[in-house]
Amino acid sequence: MKRAPLLIAITVACAQHAAPQAVDAFIESARLATAKYQDRSVAIGEGYRQIGSDFPAMGEHWINIGLLFDGKIDAAHPEMLTYAVVSGRPHLLGVAYVLPLLKGESAPDSPAGKEMWHDHFRTLEDETALPHHHAPGLSGDAPRMTMLHAWVWLANPAGMFAADNWALPYFRLGIEPPQAAPETVAKALSLVSGGADYFAASIHAAAPLTTAEAKRVDAVFAQSRATVETLLRGPTPPDFEQLSAVWTGLWKAVDSSVSRSARPSLQHLPIR
Repeated sequence: MKRAPLLIAITVACAQHAAPQAVDAFIESARLATAKYQDRSVAIGEGYRQIGSDFPAMGEHWINIGLLFDGKIDAAHPEMLTYAVVSGRPHLLGVAYVLPLLKGESAPDSPAGKEMWHDHFRTLEDETALPHHHAPGLSGDAPRMTMLHAWVWLANPAGMFAADNWALPYFRLGIEPPQAAPETVAKALSLVSGGADYFAASIHAAAPLTTAEAKRVDAVFAQSRATVETLLRGPTPPDFEQLSAVWTGLWKAVDSSVSRSARPSLQHLPIR
């Protein structure tokens, strides 16, 4: 079935390769329009619903199906909101814009450049399950959804439009993200704020483990989580090297806990 060319309606004037001023205006428009959603009940009242899991570097995805198929990118009306629940309270982290693309169509250049959009082409169940959300996959120009994150409420050290925000584990723990900290530090910290269960579940979904292997993997994550908790309770804050060592040591222990036949599936997991 053919349709009219994809309409990209951006509420602020963005050139094909958006100038910094246009990008700033887009971000400001998104921030002003979504401030009300810091009260999540308002978002629910306007049709947003949670799909999928709470991802360690993304939080929860809340989608408004009514906005999904209008063929527009409107800074003030994002198709998705991202939240994280901290101490029992939901916090708005950012927004995401989603466009359905047919064969031959490509992501728009505005507002951040075509390369900042990423495609989702599996079923809704697969895309929001473990570990598929983190698997890049290649959809070519087949029908798909393309998505752009904008971290308008939680600064992202990787950039406003990067998909993952590894400042989130710090935020969950009430810690100010240090300058120039490697991602391995944030990944280690995520072990104590729900990440351990998420990563372990990703492994179970990626490779067929025996009961004994699964128990060993779960034990590795439990031990690593306990190590991070001990470091955080220490008299001085843990340094980068200590936390990074926990993360790299965890994966060495995971690899040694499974059979050789299972290791290739785990060694290519993007979450590592």
